[in-house]
Amino acid sequence: MPPDDENELRTASSAGHPTARTPRWRGGHGAASALPYLVSIVVTLLVAWFAFALITGTPVGLTVPKLPIQTVTSTTPVVLTINNPFDTENNSSADQFSPANFTVPSHTLLEMTFINYDKGQNPVTTLEATVSGSVGNCVYLNATPTALGQCVHALPTGFVTHTFSFVSGAYAGFNIPIPSAVNSAPGGIGASVTFFAYFNQTGTFTWNCIAPCDPWSMQTNGFMTGTMTVT
Repeated sequence: MPPDDENELRTASSAGHPTARTPRWRGGHGAASALPYLVSIVVTLLVAWFAFALITGTPVGLTVPKLPIQTVTSTTPVVLTINNPFDTENNSSADQFSPANFTVPSHTLLEMTFINYDKGQNPVTTLEATVSGSVGNCVYLNATPTALGQCVHALPTGFVTHTFSFVSGAYAGFNIPIPSAVNSAPGGIGASVTFFAYFNQTGTFTWNCIAPCDPWSMQTNGFMTGTMTVT
């Protein structure tokens, strides 16, 4: 083929079918277009995590901090008896708490139980028959070690033998009416009253029985009056 004809053929071929070019890399444009979506996803995750932390109380972070161990302080039992026939050391013909002078710890939940063997019934007012100062302002009658039963806020005025009361000082107004043992089962079981209380003011405080019982015992330390020392 003559040279001129060959050049014309190449020119015509180039005009109808352009020479293939190496494609340019467009990755930069693609990453830029995806960036708003990535930002939106990250923001959504952060908002969801903070919302979860706010609702559940879970701290925001990679680890959950250790919480302090919660300890439960058990109750401290305090048992007093009244006219206890089995207490040969303190038993007398007069009305008597045993022990009448005792010590309790401060800032401690006390479980106090009075066991009364006195079958007498002394006239008291409604105020003297009403519980005041214990947890819930109530007492449990004839409770057992496994069952406290119902907590009552007052006793019938004709069913009270003695009281454990503070008439002055830091605990003035504290009053626990003590039921008669007249209906207790035979065999010296007695009637019990149980209550819970805190005594946080330290010092020595005088308690009294304000139910009209033995006049001599009511004014004689170690019988129907005594001291509670809070340490």
